Amino acid sequence: MIKTAIFVEGQTELIFVRELLLKVFQYQNIALDCFTLFTDGKFNTTEYPFSNAGANFYFQIINVGNDASVLSRIVRREQRLWKEGFIRIVGLRDMYSKDYRDAVMNSTINQLVNEQFIKGTRARINSDKVYFCFAIMEVEAWILGLRESFLKLDATLTADYIKTQLGLNLVDNDPEITYFHPAAIVEKVFALANRKYDKSKGEASAILNSIDREDFISLYKSNKCASFKEFCDFLSIGELLV
Repeated sequence: MIKTAIFVEGQTELIFVRELLLKVFQYQNIALDCFTLFTDGKFNTTEYPFSNAGANFYFQIINVGNDASVLSRIVRREQRLWKEGFIRIVGLRDMYSKDYRDAVMNSTINQLVNEQFIKGTRARINSDKVYFCFAIMEVEAWILGLRESFLKLDATLTADYIKTQLGLNLVDNDPEITYFHPAAIVEKVFALANRKYDKSKGEASAILNSIDREDFISLYKSNKCASFKEFCDFLSIGELLV
């Protein structure tokens, strides 16, 4: 069995990664468990496991509850994971954060600052089996890249309607280089359908459950959301998306 551990910063990221993996594998030959690790010593089972006794691929998704804690939790647990037979550890957190806002000051995406954050984080990794990905600027940018999911959520949320109402061109724009705070954009789109997006479990599940395998394939093969493609490659699932 090929075992991969994935550390994420929050509940939305956990749900996103779970849906990505299950849809890509088409619920076959895969098993996964989900945990919270909000403090270094408190490792708790949480919702969304998927059991499959005969699976060749096993994923453990760990929500650490804080963007700044993703790397530190990896560093403190990696030796235990190697002993348990894991062959790969992947970290995922948003680029958007208080530190980032302080660094750019003017609420704009700065590619140089992006590179500095990425290099600074990866410099603290001492294993070639640990990979770290920043969702730029947030995992919600990837959701915006999966724009068909809005239409599945509510039939009124066509790309044309969103553009007319909000001035957002989700067809042509690359969300990860266009929107400084993608979660706020998703919130505005939800509001068009009289729904509230606040990163709650229910709303995150509603939109991510509507995304299918072909949507993920389309985003992976597009020229948008390069950080999504990088994350998939870190998970070694890219070959399943082409």
